[in-house]
Amino acid sequence: MTSKEEFTDDLIAQLVRTAIDLRRETGFEEGAAVVSSETVILGSILAMYFKKCGRRIAETSYAALDSADLTVEALAFSELWRRVHPGEGDLWETEEDDLN
Repeated sequence: MTSKEEFTDDLIAQLVRTAIDLRRETGFEEGAAVVSSETVILGSILAMYFKKCGRRIAETSYAALDSADLTVEALAFSELWRRVHPGEGDLWETEEDDLN
């Protein structure tokens, strides 16, 4: 990995950390903020960012699993999505692909 890629990855990690900290400070009731996990907080941020669009959230979940080399889990998640949402494509066929 080049130093530019490392810098970018570090910056992204810092920005995500800052977003989680901001949401923890402002987005929860006082007691809930302390006990809420990073995953719960990040999930609420993603739901807000994607305006609670289930398909886009599922595509992001699929991509996260796949990027973490959890390919079997990603494929199983996509299959579950297709069974629950008949007529929709697999999660690796993103809505953005449909727009292009």
